[in-house]
Amino acid sequence: MHGIRKAIHQTSITMPPNKLLLTALLVCVLTTAYSQHHQTEKNTVASPITFDLVLRQALSDPELTDYKMESLVMTLAPGAADTVSHRHDCELFGYVMEGEIQIALVTKEPNTFSTGQMFYEKRNILHTLARNPSQEKTTRVLLIFIIKNGRTGYTAEYAGKKTH
Repeated sequence: MHGIRKAIHQTSITMPPNKLLLTALLVCVLTTAYSQHHQTEKNTVASPITFDLVLRQALSDPELTDYKMESLVMTLAPGAADTVSHRHDCELFGYVMEGEIQIALVTKEPNTFSTGQMFYEKRNILHTLARNPSQEKTTRVLLIFIIKNGRTGYTAEYAGKKTH
């Protein structure tokens, strides 16, 4: 330890003050940048379910001018599950591109759909589960929504809702 102190002292004596200050500043900046980047990596946790927009397009048929098609790729990590009950105020089609997905509507037992299969959810049906049953493989599903302008594509259903 004494040898390090001596080397630092000798360097500070032989190095011009402006270069010493510049070197110290550079070391501080690099240390701060490294620690911020390293901290960001630690705090970044990938979501088990992600949605990536593919295409959003108004429909051109005169009878469907108030409608649009929106498509997303839903990716479910191994074992990921969405258990938040919700509704889609639109028609929804899903095409399994990779893996398997279990879908439960209204509280019924889940149906399993595999690569190459499609499923359909009619407008406003209660969707209670979307799950990747595999603990090893990722599931990817192309979702196609046919939505009337002004309607929401997703509405969470909360427990304790008032009934009339």
